[in-house]
Amino acid sequence: MLGKVTVTSRNQYQNTINEIERRFVFIGKTPKTELYGVVTHLNAQTDIEALFSSTPAPSSQDAPEQAESADAVKPKKAKSSVELPPVVPDDNSFLRDVLTAAQINAGANWTASVVGLDSNGDWKAALDLANKQSSYEAVVLTDFVTSKSQLEEVKSKIALIESQQARFMFAMTCSQPVASSEAWADYMTRSASLVDGVKAARVMCIPTLFGNDIGILAGRLCIRSVTVADSPMRVKTGPLLSMGTMSVDKDGKPFPIENLTVLDANRFSVPQTYPGEDGWYWADGNTLDSETGDYKVIENLRVVLKACRRVYKIAIPTIADRSLNSSPNSIARNKNLYMKPLLEMSAPVIINNVRFPGEIEPPKDSAVEINWMSDIKTEIYITVRPINSQKDITIGVGLDLSKNPTGE
Repeated sequence: MLGKVTVTSRNQYQNTINEIERRFVFIGKTPKTELYGVVTHLNAQTDIEALFSSTPAPSSQDAPEQAESADAVKPKKAKSSVELPPVVPDDNSFLRDVLTAAQINAGANWTASVVGLDSNGDWKAALDLANKQSSYEAVVLTDFVTSKSQLEEVKSKIALIESQQARFMFAMTCSQPVASSEAWADYMTRSASLVDGVKAARVMCIPTLFGNDIGILAGRLCIRSVTVADSPMRVKTGPLLSMGTMSVDKDGKPFPIENLTVLDANRFSVPQTYPGEDGWYWADGNTLDSETGDYKVIENLRVVLKACRRVYKIAIPTIADRSLNSSPNSIARNKNLYMKPLLEMSAPVIINNVRFPGEIEPPKDSAVEINWMSDIKTEIYITVRPINSQKDITIGVGLDLSKNPTGE
């Protein structure tokens, strides 16, 4: 036998998974034809006002090199004004205002994408187009939902994307603002009927009270000074920015603040104020999960979806890998393998000697369980434990009128 030396490189799939958290795609109707059928990427430096501007920026090619007189220039101006697309401020402003509110509230290092739709545009096709180019944590649908069937359609599309593309996403929708012919009592009845009986843990519905509400919440969920495990209710994150104007009903009355409690109880996600405290803040980031569901608030859903994305990438290289077997050593090794993303998510951060908790509780040994169903089928159960935060604080203040027996 002749001696042989064989050297091969082995890929252990140990690198860091790309982060898609806090990256949202916005989809909605707009007369801005340049946004149709394309994915336009945005960041914190994007001039959104210019992006939606109906007037093209002047170009040196359009300007005459030398105008002999004022009359020689006038025909060029007239021709340019005729060729401009028609301006539709009411239609064009909503998607623009939503993106602007998201950008301002998200702050530094915000990234997002937008796909514009024409009057007959299909948001589902637009989402498929966006997913071919990038990965997103959420889709923000800026066209108003007006029926339960539309919410069910969103729910079904998110489920289909997960089953076909392994994209673990959630969706944000917004309901119609109060109509000019409606009183607030009629609006509340209509809003309650919209979500009644809908069970969609991956879908949020935001009422349009200020005109840009969904953009404000989308931005707040993307702030990098907090984690995906933090509630949008967190007051230390700061007040909401760039609030629009409060809507009024047919009688010119502004929205009654006490009705926010009713909308919240109906699983809408709403802004709120604190008596004696300036500024607007957000309440719970409600989803349309059932009353007993685990994902009634967005922060619980986001940490689970983040864990899903990470363990999915771990599972693919282990297909037909005999190092994953029922032996005690293999089970221990692979439990550690699937425990890694949980340990990363639970890592705390120390800032100025103050310990800020991670996104989840440090996992216990039972957080990953491997069960052998047959010689070719394995089931792995992973549990993440969120860290609770106080949202209802009651303080009692009383007097101590007892005498000090020493007289001091």
